[in-house]
Amino acid sequence: MRAPRQGLRLLRRDWRAGELRLLATAVVLAVTAITAVAWLADRVAAGTEGRAAELLGADRALVSNSAIGPEPESLALELGLTTARTLEFTSVVLAGDETQLTTVKAVSHGYPLRGRLEVGSDPDADARPVDGIPERGEVWAEPRLLLQLGLDPGDAVELGASRFTLSQLLFLEPDRGGGFQSLSPRVMMHLDDVPDTGLVQEASRVTHRLLVAGDSGDVAEWARQVERRLGDDQALEAPGQEQPGVAQAMEAAERFLGLSALLTVVVGGVAMLLTIRRYAARHLDRVAVMRCLGATQRQIVAMLTWKMIWLGLFAAVAGTALGFLVHLAMLELLADYLPALPPPSPRPAAVGILAAQVILLGFAIPTVLRLKRVPPLRVLRRDLGNHVYRGASIYVFALAAVFALMWWQAGDLLLSVYVFGAVMGTLAALALAGGGVIWFLRRQRGRRGSASLLLSGLTRRPWTAVIQIMALGLGLMALVLLTLVRNDLLATWQGGVPDDAANYFLINIQPDEADDLAAMLDDAGVETSVYPMVRARLVGINDRDIRPSDYDEPRTQRLVAREFNLSWLERLPEDNRVVAGAFWEPDPADPEQFSLEKEMAERLGVGVGDSLHFDIAGERYSAPITNLRAVQWDSFNVNFFAAAAPGLLDDAPATYITSFYLPPEQSSLLAQLVRQHPSVTLIDVTAILDTVRGIMDQGARVVELMAFLTLLSGLVVLLAALQVTREERQFESAMLRAMGARRVLIRRLAATEFLLLGAVAGLLAGAGAATAGVVMARQLFELDYVFNPWLPLVGALIGAVVVALAGLAATRRLYRASPMRLLQEADEG
Repeated sequence: MRAPRQGLRLLRRDWRAGELRLLATAVVLAVTAITAVAWLADRVAAGTEGRAAELLGADRALVSNSAIGPEPESLALELGLTTARTLEFTSVVLAGDETQLTTVKAVSHGYPLRGRLEVGSDPDADARPVDGIPERGEVWAEPRLLLQLGLDPGDAVELGASRFTLSQLLFLEPDRGGGFQSLSPRVMMHLDDVPDTGLVQEASRVTHRLLVAGDSGDVAEWARQVERRLGDDQALEAPGQEQPGVAQAMEAAERFLGLSALLTVVVGGVAMLLTIRRYAARHLDRVAVMRCLGATQRQIVAMLTWKMIWLGLFAAVAGTALGFLVHLAMLELLADYLPALPPPSPRPAAVGILAAQVILLGFAIPTVLRLKRVPPLRVLRRDLGNHVYRGASIYVFALAAVFALMWWQAGDLLLSVYVFGAVMGTLAALALAGGGVIWFLRRQRGRRGSASLLLSGLTRRPWTAVIQIMALGLGLMALVLLTLVRNDLLATWQGGVPDDAANYFLINIQPDEADDLAAMLDDAGVETSVYPMVRARLVGINDRDIRPSDYDEPRTQRLVAREFNLSWLERLPEDNRVVAGAFWEPDPADPEQFSLEKEMAERLGVGVGDSLHFDIAGERYSAPITNLRAVQWDSFNVNFFAAAAPGLLDDAPATYITSFYLPPEQSSLLAQLVRQHPSVTLIDVTAILDTVRGIMDQGARVVELMAFLTLLSGLVVLLAALQVTREERQFESAMLRAMGARRVLIRRLAATEFLLLGAVAGLLAGAGAATAGVVMARQLFELDYVFNPWLPLVGALIGAVVVALAGLAATRRLYRASPMRLLQEADEG
């Protein structure tokens, strides 16, 4: 028990002497960043998923083509979840002598569990949110059904054997989705009214859904248990899973958050490494004295280890408390942009305590423990023992700790490997470039004049100068990344869904209507392009037929079981990018070519050169895959998973599809369009667009706020890098003062050194940040981001100013004290 008490006593003494304050600040700041990110990420991720859950109407949905038994719902209720059921089928609505094919959706009480319904009493009136569902004997219908049948709210319609009152117009259905499977107007009714209609029989084609919502842990447990018992015609749906645009936006938001967290960990680690090395160097004499007084190596190890453990515990408590307050401040700033969030969990607090120990284990303890090798003879010969904290093993432990924290913090191995590799490459580039600059300056040292004196501060300490350039460069690179490049990346990401992104789709356009409809939109000033669309089923790959049961993943099974929307493309769409193979020419000599979306290709296990066989209205169409495309689904333009070259599908029966942006003040055009083209199906994706934009805005604001913590870590790195040479500067300042140098000259020499250090480090940091931005944009976020040639110059300017100001502020005391006092302090240190 003596070692813990002695460690605590040593910690108290070092703290009073100011020895541990910079190290403690680095640890506290790292823990603050980690815990704040953990709390914020946990709660915002839940909130972001909640936004996507609005498009599912629930946290999870069990989908089946046959009736769902009572077991899944009973399990949900046992776990304290709320449930609702829906039933969807196709039927004909009768209004007098008029008929219209519709998609009927029957819902139970509680629907929707997430999101909201919006209704109105007039097609031109504003929609209003509503709690509840249609009463028994009533239906709600989309406005276009009224336009097609000439109905008014309050009129009677017939569904099967039952008669209903059309009481409200249905403007928004949260789980309507953006798919094109439903080509007809929609009607909503009470689930208990379905049996009386006689429309649903055993052989009827009906989609059953059981919706569940509640605590995320309970929902996950329910999903795990239900997934083990899924039938052949059943599938589980999660938020965003069936919405490519939403899923892509959620994934990008999560990666932005993960990247910000990783940068905080890396920059904090560099500050830690610099600080602990200086701390260990300043304790060589004290450990030598302890050895002279009879302390064994084991006792020294025990005391120093316990001192670090106590420091880790205190720093963890302080950092965790600050992290909690920072995350609350962030949430307060985001209050207008976040949905209701779950209460904070204790997990991030445990993460903070454990992270502090991991940080010290990787960065501090391997260095401090080497102090046990300090020979007692150092009390007489100050040159002995300086080698004890040198060697590669220190950095191996530190790098292992960095990577472990990065992986743990981000939860994404690929992102961690990318960032870790980028950091290592950046450090190597900084070391080489910094070494080259110092070598060049040393070559100039032999020349006479004031320039030689101004450069002497860097040339006298070449290895220390290189280390400072590396540390300052990494810290400045983080600053540039999180100020300039971050803004560019976020703007590029958000620009993927511009204000005039398509908010309406028209499908089921007949070939003889396509030109008239395009002309009608053009006359109204609406820009659009019309694409052919062919319904096809994938029946074979290469020389084998395929079935849904050939694949284990439920989503792939559904993909194979349902029909594809094929098209033919003359040119590559702007929001598509070829990632394998080559896209065909506008008028290809060989029309037998397919282009496939890359994620679909991965699911199907195919690539360039494989042949696909589609069944279209009983005819077989086959062709090899000549290219794979990455599709920007969150652009909300017309896109296809599979497309053919012009000429391959000319004989196939096709309808047409288009998308366009229509501002609210031109909404009357929709009624005119439906009246003139009653067979065309209009799909409003405004709700999905709003959700995607909300996810993007939310993610951008969170990244901006979390970047502040990384900026603070970067400033700690700058201070730690400047502290590396503090003792040497102190001694040199004293010697220059003793030889008659004036304070103005000493300040000028220091300012020149700091300006050079900052400019070189900033120049390299700007180049590294610009390169990292391009790599991250293309490899991690699939964004079009170009190298900014001005960043190196901006980085050099920022680096020179920031390092000069920070350096002069950190060393101002050295120029005010007397030479005798400085020499005494240097001799004691």
